[in-house]
Amino acid sequence: MTRRSWLFWFAALLVVVLVGGRVLAVETAERAWAATFPGGEVLLEARTLAWQMQGFVMLFSIIWATGNLLVVYRSIGSVQMPRRLGDLEIVEAVPQRVLFTLTLGTGILGGLLLSLGTADWWRDALLAGTPPHFGAGDDILHHDYGYYVAVLPWQSTLQAHATAWTASATLVAGLLYVAIGSLRVAQGRLRTSDHARAHLAVLFACLALALAWGAALDPAEVVGGLHGTVDQTALDVRLPGAAFVAAVGVATAIASLIWGWRDLPNLVLGSWAALFLAWVGCYTLVPGVVRASRTSDEALLRRRRAAEERVAFGLTPIDAGPPPAFSSIEAALRGGGLPLWDAKRVALVAGGSPRTAVALSATPPGWLTVPLLPPAAPRFAVETDAGLAVARAPVRRGTGGSDTVSWFAPGATEFAVVSPDTWPTLRAQGVPLRGGLRRAALAWALQGLSLARAETDGRVLLWRRDAVDRLQRLAPFADFGAPIPALADSALWWVSWGYVSSETFPLARALPWRERPVRYLRAGLLGAVRAATGETHVWLAPGHDSLTAAWARHFDPLIEPGDRIPAELLGHVAYPAEVFDLAAAQLARANSTDSAPWTPRPDSAFQVAPGGTLWTGIGFEATTRTASRFVALLTGTVEPAGPALRLWRPSSGPAERLPPGYGGARETSPGELRIWLAGENVTTLQGLFAQPADSPPHGVAKVYLTLGPRSGEGPTVTDALQALLT
Repeated sequence: MTRRSWLFWFAALLVVVLVGGRVLAVETAERAWAATFPGGEVLLEARTLAWQMQGFVMLFSIIWATGNLLVVYRSIGSVQMPRRLGDLEIVEAVPQRVLFTLTLGTGILGGLLLSLGTADWWRDALLAGTPPHFGAGDDILHHDYGYYVAVLPWQSTLQAHATAWTASATLVAGLLYVAIGSLRVAQGRLRTSDHARAHLAVLFACLALALAWGAALDPAEVVGGLHGTVDQTALDVRLPGAAFVAAVGVATAIASLIWGWRDLPNLVLGSWAALFLAWVGCYTLVPGVVRASRTSDEALLRRRRAAEERVAFGLTPIDAGPPPAFSSIEAALRGGGLPLWDAKRVALVAGGSPRTAVALSATPPGWLTVPLLPPAAPRFAVETDAGLAVARAPVRRGTGGSDTVSWFAPGATEFAVVSPDTWPTLRAQGVPLRGGLRRAALAWALQGLSLARAETDGRVLLWRRDAVDRLQRLAPFADFGAPIPALADSALWWVSWGYVSSETFPLARALPWRERPVRYLRAGLLGAVRAATGETHVWLAPGHDSLTAAWARHFDPLIEPGDRIPAELLGHVAYPAEVFDLAAAQLARANSTDSAPWTPRPDSAFQVAPGGTLWTGIGFEATTRTASRFVALLTGTVEPAGPALRLWRPSSGPAERLPPGYGGARETSPGELRIWLAGENVTTLQGLFAQPADSPPHGVAKVYLTLGPRSGEGPTVTDALQALLT
């Protein structure tokens, strides 16, 4: 072996050792972390399935790309490259070994490119294998809702990649055959060699079948929303036309195979022209013409869409009655159930930093605050006329300070190493550091050289201390929201709702959620992480949907039954915020008209605590050119049976009107507007805070209060109430 060969093999061996060692270290770290959870073997099974799926797809892509290139390579006799030596130009034949290596390398690279974006296929395949059953479906294709949220996305993904694979292989092979002269046009006729014609015929047939598969899926994709908002024209024209396109696609595949057997170029050109015309006509031209000339009423479709969207965005069931009202305006203000302050201002005053987690508490009424940077003990703030009265929250002091130090919190991205003798309660949720090889693997995986030192032996590694990240890894099929602090049994917990979503749902129009469109969203999980010990639970939420239940069956026992949720913890949880926002957006969209659209008041949802129960609410105004009137109050709470919504509309009579928005000045800033019921009247409360721009508030400058047609204002809540009553 030459020196160059030794260097090449040494570099290759070094790459294998580095890549393989990194993979082995990460796998060791993942297994050690999974062992800290009861049922953690489910995480390892999911990880293995993901590796297997990705490896299979990558192998298939490489075989597909390389195989097609090798078929073209077999038809190449020799490749000649011109070369100049001084004034002479000579032609040299490229060695077959070099040509074969180039073909093989190009095929492997192409296969890797074709496998991009398939890392999450294991989730789609796992869910589609055992889809959820809702027991209800659409009235058009009569599919169960579970087909649209589980099976259709997987089938559409496979069809799209099958089309991309066959189209790319056909294009590359065709260009190569043109380059070597095996495919050309001579005397107005398509000329091909037997080898090239047989190869291209198979590729053309595969491409036509992939397009026919897409046409067969097209009716469900149209109804499910993958091709935009559904209208009556699409249902009347495109759905029947899809069957015709699928039939033409199958006929085109047969014609392509016949062309490969017998040299009939007009047959293959005519069949593909027919497929193109059928595709354009059934999907673009005919629907466009019908849509432009259509004058029929789509009332039936609108009623169907409204019913499906209520299911998709959690508006069923919804009670038409009012939420629990305060007995009087005095009870609303003096009992702390109708707060004046908001979470951002409480964080600045009680926590001293914007990086403070804040949650409204119903029992006792007030604000629970937990400073995150720097970490500090939780505090409890109660509203008074003088501002906020802040005191230390009643957190239990256990052995070794088990509930006084928050090892796990939002934003805790760094790992920590502790002694189990000093912190015995962390032993169960920590990764034991024992043995040189294990410490070295963890150090490599976490990029922390300190873990490899001998003095860390026998200690405990606290890894993945961020609450959302911790919950997300236990339930990778869900998206968890911002965690809120809650006290249960005198211990601090971080509680977060887990959302399951889908971009397909029959007839539903998409709404934006987390920078992507969704047509289905439910809060099916409730996760909790104990701040001091890292004890982690993911429960099925009360009233969970069928999609979440299907996922929970695959991740049992990591996903625990909902009846194990502590009642004290559930009592501090508000209605899932992101589901409430989408439900409010859907309600406004469904009830808006061109002349009087529904607009929310205030812009975002607020929270109140009537009767010791936490409620989320938002009001709606119908806005016309001349005036705005209060038309509805959407409220939600968490009951033992699950999250429940109520929609209350003012009784017919004089139009209810909300107070105008109060703007701030240079030294003031308006607070949140809260709308609720006191007795039988609508009451509103809003504060104007003494808060210069980009500064914490110095206090309340003025309070605005209304009760039905009466209003009052003053420097404090008591003064505003007195002004209203007198």
